[in-house]
Amino acid sequence: MADPLLIELQQLLDREIPICQAMGIQVHSIDENGLTMQMPLDINRNHQRTAFAGSLNALCTITGWGTMVLLARPKCPTGGIVIRRSSIRYLEPIESSSIRATCAPAPIDAVDYFLEMLCEKGQAKLELRTVIPGQKGPAVIFNGSYVVISPK
Repeated sequence: MADPLLIELQQLLDREIPICQAMGIQVHSIDENGLTMQMPLDINRNHQRTAFAGSLNALCTITGWGTMVLLARPKCPTGGIVIRRSSIRYLEPIESSSIRATCAPAPIDAVDYFLEMLCEKGQAKLELRTVIPGQKGPAVIFNGSYVVISPK
């Protein structure tokens, strides 16, 4: 992770969301598939030695939050980002030692509208999807509605 933007995002997570350090959540990469974050299984496992559902939900939520930071920061560097609503589907247990979640880029027209509303109204929302891959396809599918509110 040599990208200065991703290093800054990791520092922000470590500073502003302390649970990320406790869970071992790390910014992994960003590319055309979206932002990817990862965490280790060993400190995020359940009694069956698979990934704990609450940890998977947190990883997905944080990956979407990080995506919002990267989208909104150029237009609204001090805006607050919150999750308004989310849904998650657990499709198979996760046993891999390193768990990765990728937040897919939102459609361009949705991003354009989000940025337009943020600039005009000082508040905007965006729907994002985060996926954790499994052995047979997606193991977890998370949909989140995030809101950015600029300070007055």
